Amino acid sequence: MRFEHVKRIALYYKAIPGMLRLLRQERRELEEEYNGLRSTAADGTPHTSSPGKPTETMGLRALEHGVGDRLREIEEREQQLVADEASIRACLDTLNGKYKQVIVLRYVRGYSWAKIGIKISAPDSTARNWHEKAMERFGEALEELPEAGGLIHRASRART
Repeated sequence: MRFEHVKRIALYYKAIPGMLRLLRQERRELEEEYNGLRSTAADGTPHTSSPGKPTETMGLRALEHGVGDRLREIEEREQQLVADEASIRACLDTLNGKYKQVIVLRYVRGYSWAKIGIKISAPDSTARNWHEKAMERFGEALEELPEAGGLIHRASRART
């Protein structure tokens, strides 16, 4: 796998928790806004804090804005992100401890080469050397994933 793809996937891995947080926040906001539509009275009609037209208006507004479709999209996207995160973590876990540490420090934590050198108790040049080998091995592990092409595509489209 090309270095650029491996780097993009590592940055995507870093961005996934933030993306999940935003999706969950959007879902909560939609659910709170249309919360009255979720409960029903004994006769099967939806009810809110005020009877009559407000409920009907809210239901129509939810349909017009495609709230149900958006909630389904959010759920699918969340599932995809969680699956991607697990796949990438599994590939990282196959690496030697020092290689995994260099990738995590560089891409997940955003450390400079000097800080990485201090963390691993080695010179910057050693950290860079380990980084090259780590990215190569990480790329090999990622290539073995059945969904590697899709993962590269999603990582390329993500705002990291």
